[in-house]
Amino acid sequence: MVADAKRQEFRKIQKTGGDSYVVSLPKDWVKDVGLQAKDPVAVQVQPDSSLLIVPRKDIRAVQHPGAILEAQGLDKDFLLRHFISYYLAGYDTVRITLGRGDSSLRGFIREGIRRKLVGVEIIEESQGAILAQCLSGYVELPLKKAFERMAIIAGGMLTDAVAILQGGNRELAEEVIERDDEVDRFYHFLLRQLNVAVRDRSVIQEIGLTSTRDCLGYRLAVKSAERVADHAAGIAAQAENLLTLSEPAAKKIQDMAALSRKVFDSSISSLLRLDEKLAEEAIAKAKEVGRMEEKLSGEVLAPRMSGAQVASTKLMLEGIRRVAEYGSDIAEIAIDLNVAEPLTL
Repeated sequence: MVADAKRQEFRKIQKTGGDSYVVSLPKDWVKDVGLQAKDPVAVQVQPDSSLLIVPRKDIRAVQHPGAILEAQGLDKDFLLRHFISYYLAGYDTVRITLGRGDSSLRGFIREGIRRKLVGVEIIEESQGAILAQCLSGYVELPLKKAFERMAIIAGGMLTDAVAILQGGNRELAEEVIERDDEVDRFYHFLLRQLNVAVRDRSVIQEIGLTSTRDCLGYRLAVKSAERVADHAAGIAAQAENLLTLSEPAAKKIQDMAALSRKVFDSSISSLLRLDEKLAEEAIAKAKEVGRMEEKLSGEVLAPRMSGAQVASTKLMLEGIRRVAEYGSDIAEIAIDLNVAEPLTL
């Protein structure tokens, strides 16, 4: 049983020979984490000037966990979801045993990994198994940079989705929908980093954050950005049903989408920079998008529209509003993280 984390013990700093200072560790804690005399521990300086003491056995660098996933009897979609679950959990390698060796299943898994995940390489493949290695990518693609790239793609999807109304480009609609896979790749990659960081405190600073509270905030923000891409893909699908929409009506929808995109972009910047003023501006503009939806619902809909077109228009306007609302959620996270955590004495 781990010692009560809230219990405070005050200990005096002792000076030993030379310029060294020492402080004793609580006996119960040493026993709870399985330490003995002369065992090494890592001492990490935290942003609030406190010290974090981590037993060496908890340091991530010495661990390379692997997992085995039995494919026999599993539906291919179910199997891919399970593989992604191991990836998100932070496993370094995942071996998929295929039993008799279904070539179509191997192809499906390879394609699914390519479309949905970042930093996964298939290092071994045979008729009966696939061995995939999940690379960390913390140094090559830090969390904030990956989040920013994900948001850029999602925002671009929204802009292109409403552009279909005036361009009448069905190929663009398909391209926007396909881009959702790229956002999903970053989404899963970011969740993997955050899951590992929450479990392993030594990773938090390595991925560019400062505390577990930051991890929780970014976990919510990443999900919101992923939902923005989902809505953009949905808007593109509805736009294909509205290619005959009048030019003035299409322009009004595009203006609403442009404001929604601005809310989303500003919210991302406010989080990355912890800019409270920018976050407040984004939240205010999100409310304006909501008012625009109410207004356009009466202006854009025309009596000559078919039932399907009316439904598509309403879904499109709702999707644009939801993008702004997710942006507002991200801005609120930026405000929350801008407040310093109270120090524990």
